Amino acid sequence: MSRKKHAEEFKISAVKMYEKGEQTAPEIARDLGIAVSLLYKWVKIYGRVDSKVKNQELNSEIKRLRNEIGELKKELATTREHREILKKAAAYFAVQTL
Repeated sequence: MSRKKHAEEFKISAVKMYEKGEQTAPEIARDLGIAVSLLYKWVKIYGRVDSKVKNQELNSEIKRLRNEIGELKKELATTREHREILKKAAAYFAVQTL
C-alpha cells in the first residue's frame, strides 16, 4: 500500500472545513477520501499554526489600541489643561471689563 502525499493547501483547506463546523470530521474525511485520523492529525498541526497567527495578529492589534488610548489620554489631559487656562483668562478679562 503506497502513501499518498497531499499538498499543503489541501491539508489547510481540510482543516478550515473542520473548523467551520458545518460537517463532522468523519463526513469531511469521507468527502475528501482520507482517514479521519489523518484529518485530526492535520487539525493538530495546521489548526495550531492558524490560531497562533490569529493570536499574534490580535496581540498586535491590542498593542496598537493600547498605544492609541495612551496618546488619546495625553491629548485629553492637554485639552483639559487648555480649557482651564481659557476659563481663568475669560474670568480675568470679565473682571477687568467691569
